[in-house]
Amino acid sequence: MNFARWLNSLSGFDHLIILFLFILAGLFAHLTFQQVRKWYTKQQENNPFAKQMRISPIAFFALAFPYTIILYKLLGEYLKIWIGQLF
Repeated sequence: MNFARWLNSLSGFDHLIILFLFILAGLFAHLTFQQVRKWYTKQQENNPFAKQMRISPIAFFALAFPYTIILYKLLGEYLKIWIGQLF
């Protein structure tokens, strides 16, 4: 089954769960990049020629997608049950 068919076969609850998890994964990616930037700055503190570390959107999404998959695998069923009980 390709990705588009898999997405169309999901219920509305699954779409909400994936959206929530992607937002959470975006937060984790942002925190990860902050820690990497802090580590890089500490390593280069005495180097006058050190470049400033910049994060591109491609790198952000490249890190957020694996976080989303991991979170979905870990928490997807629990969130589906919890949201199902709410509605």
